[in-house]
Amino acid sequence: MATIAACWGEMDYRDSGGSEQPLLLLHGTGCDTSDWIQVIERLSCERRCIALDFRGHGRSAVPTRPFTLGCLADDVLHLVDHLGIQESIIVGHSLGGMVAMEVARRSRRAVGLVLLEGWTSLSSAGNAFDADRSYGSLSQTAIARIQRKAKETRSRFKPEIWHDFWESVENFDAYGYLEQAGIPICEVFGGLGRNDLTDQKLRIPPNPNIRWVWIPNAGHYLPHESPVEVAKAINTFSVS
Repeated sequence: MATIAACWGEMDYRDSGGSEQPLLLLHGTGCDTSDWIQVIERLSCERRCIALDFRGHGRSAVPTRPFTLGCLADDVLHLVDHLGIQESIIVGHSLGGMVAMEVARRSRRAVGLVLLEGWTSLSSAGNAFDADRSYGSLSQTAIARIQRKAKETRSRFKPEIWHDFWESVENFDAYGYLEQAGIPICEVFGGLGRNDLTDQKLRIPPNPNIRWVWIPNAGHYLPHESPVEVAKAINTFSVS
């Protein structure tokens, strides 16, 4: 692990090094860089993988002032500047996917996106699938571990700071960005709970640069549940 100073404290990140085009790996709410380990192990050893801990997550400092989803995008760009990265593919899970879209909206240095259930908006995600399919086929031990880490992460924040942050997440809407996006984007979803209206409710606009990948019998926590399939989606993703 390494750290970089930010205006709110120190941000931790991992950089594997490697000669291939960098991947920026952005985790979901209540997760951290360790959630990518199984995926990284299945990628090319030449692939440079850079994963960071969002504010208050993992080993990064806990902010004492209000922040928004947009601030997380600023943090990503701050790290990119620090590392001197000119182009990268961003892989984001859930919240990380939403941050990835915001980064790409702001910067041309994002040349491709792999969005693992990275919602266009939370309101669209809430009723897009049947039943509770969040944890898919994960074991009770794995589910408990995810839930415990999420609870511990949220407990670090002052309630009012978390409230303001989460309000910004609830207000996020990437439909306009996705509609006009000129970079390749791969939208990856778990197939559990999919119904005839799911695709429509996910609110992904028609755009020839966007392709869909469905992972059968999987839920929301794709880096945990389907690391092989996630790595395959990344390995076959191409940027022209």
